[in-house]
Amino acid sequence: MKGQELLIENATLPIREEIVVSWFRSARSGVRSDQFAVPFDADIDSQGRLAWAAGPVIQRLSGELAGTGTALVLTDHQSHILVRQAPDRGLGAWLDSIQLGPGSRYGEEHAGTNAIGTALAVQRPFVVEGREHFADVLSTMTCAAIPITDPRNGNLLGAVDLSSRAEDASPLMLPFARRVASEIGQRLLEDTSEATRVLREHFLRTRRRTKDPFVSVSEATILANAAATRELQPDDHLLLWEWVLRSVAGGQPVSPEVVLTGRTRVVKGFEPVRDGGVLVGASLRLVPPSSGVANGPFRAGDRPRFGWVSLTATELSIAELVAQGMTNRQVAGELYLSPHTVGFHMRQVFRKLEISSRVELTRLIVERRA
Repeated sequence: MKGQELLIENATLPIREEIVVSWFRSARSGVRSDQFAVPFDADIDSQGRLAWAAGPVIQRLSGELAGTGTALVLTDHQSHILVRQAPDRGLGAWLDSIQLGPGSRYGEEHAGTNAIGTALAVQRPFVVEGREHFADVLSTMTCAAIPITDPRNGNLLGAVDLSSRAEDASPLMLPFARRVASEIGQRLLEDTSEATRVLREHFLRTRRRTKDPFVSVSEATILANAAATRELQPDDHLLLWEWVLRSVAGGQPVSPEVVLTGRTRVVKGFEPVRDGGVLVGASLRLVPPSSGVANGPFRAGDRPRFGWVSLTATELSIAELVAQGMTNRQVAGELYLSPHTVGFHMRQVFRKLEISSRVELTRLIVERRA
């Protein structure tokens, strides 16, 4: 294994410390340097927001790589390869031989040390050259990757990578990857500004129709009338947006209630806000469970404040995954939430179950299953 070789030969190998650390992470994940097989998932989000922002940029700039023996790659935050542009003849076949194509996952935990997986792991630009790769089969390549973050909230969205055979590598690979990532980020920022404008216009038009607490919410923005402002707490933004996403995904509201910080409100009115068919947010009218619900589309029920029955479906899902040993970041990736949202829900789980540690949570889960 690479880690064992390093311990024996570190006196003579001029290996960067950050590569050494990545090798050990790879070894701890169970990756073998002499075996290489990365997971493949054909169901990738090639039409999502990141792919939309990156598409024109990659299409335009990949042409500048003709004759360089270099491919341009886009991945999501879980290291799924979404797009690969290899303009030179024969380059695509070589990349296929190392499974570097759409659908493959190149995270460190699967492929070992490589620019894509390591840049995503440490969330900063990274270059891996030749034998710095953990897997022997990748030792003939050089790659440079830049993480891409969402300008709305700083969440990791994916990475841009340039990959080539080691003999075709250039010191300009990393600066070029930075240029691609910067242009993608600019498109994401412009998209955010337009979405916020559409949501704000909808809020200003609609708020006059009700005296109930009324909010318009997106992942990055929450707009509230005076009645709602008096009630909302800072963490309620995430809880409202999660309710919206689950409702939109199911085609109808998932529940007549939305559980906010320390209290429950009935959703008396719900309207998704779209721009050209793309969801940019939603508007909700919120009333207390005992207030005028008969005139609305839902009936309310009281949720207990403590114990298992007090947990929401999302809190139960997170608790189960945490009990399996997952970190907040791993849970976030599994449930398509932000780590910040997972952390908030974990605090609610601890409060409702009257515990203070993951060990106690795991014990309770095991006892509950028994």
